[in-house]
Amino acid sequence: MLILTIILLITTTLLGGIFFMLFRWAVKDGQFEDPEEAKYVIFREEEMHAKHAGVGETNNG
Repeated sequence: MLILTIILLITTTLLGGIFFMLFRWAVKDGQFEDPEEAKYVIFREEEMHAKHAGVGETNNG
């Protein structure tokens, strides 16, 4: 029973350290600088696809 507790403590400490390092990497990489920007990305993607597909263009030729 004591060995299982030690294994669980070591495992959770390692996982916590790994997730903390991933969080620090994300902060340093700038993932959390503008959280409001994420909800507008889909609109820019739709506009970009519409421009490439020619949607809304009229041919008056």
